[in-house]
Amino acid sequence: MDIVVDFDQDPSAGERLARELYAGLPAGGPAPGADPPHGLLGTAVARADGALLGWAPVYCAGPETDVATVQRVLVALERERIVSGHNAEPDGTDDEEAVLLRLFRRAADEARAAGFAMLQWSDTEAELDARVAAELEASVHREIGRKWGSSALDRWKPRTALPAVRTQPPASGPGWQGLELLTPGGGAARIAAVVSGDEMYVEKVGHHGIEAPELGALVAEFIVQVRRVHPSVVSLQVRESADDVLAAALKAAGLRISHRWWEYRLAL
Repeated sequence: MDIVVDFDQDPSAGERLARELYAGLPAGGPAPGADPPHGLLGTAVARADGALLGWAPVYCAGPETDVATVQRVLVALERERIVSGHNAEPDGTDDEEAVLLRLFRRAADEARAAGFAMLQWSDTEAELDARVAAELEASVHREIGRKWGSSALDRWKPRTALPAVRTQPPASGPGWQGLELLTPGGGAARIAAVVSGDEMYVEKVGHHGIEAPELGALVAEFIVQVRRVHPSVVSLQVRESADDVLAAALKAAGLRISHRWWEYRLAL
């Protein structure tokens, strides 16, 4: 695959590329365009034979003025996410790895030329990003999140005794795909998921004013509900991003860490 990477300094490049990514998909179009990232240098854009493969805006978000940030979109993975409705976090193909390497190398060149000392990024596909970071000789800067789960729900059980809680299905959507915690005070929590084959993915567990034991009980009730209403599901994965309360709740509910997400830094 002959990959060509250009650097587009038009602030509206991201919105234009997003419309190109959505072209032909049943999901329609992207959400109304947001403002470009603060301190945008430009956007690395990868193509092969004119077809869009991915892009990566490079910007300085601060407060470290010598660190540039790069965020990337790989078209094949993003289209899969849009169609399926969840982040499957695949390992990534050799072609996708090659595209990401070329995007990050161009981003590093542009950041270096602009006077930055470091290029940083946060991974979203753990295996793919780890391989690319190793190839570029980037280092782990900090942990930013984890994926918790169980690959054998038929043998699942909570790790600790959990309090009794009151729950209800959410106001919209099939009941087995979501569950809300009912509390006498001002706290609130909700878990929602999507199913792909025999796996269930929880992108986010929302909570406010809830302690870890009660939140863990909500997660456990949700798993019981899934097993009862959707018995074909054998695997559950939950994303957690630097959320100590949720991490403690997931541990109490009997889930284990299966992946970790990192922020990488590349010295320029």
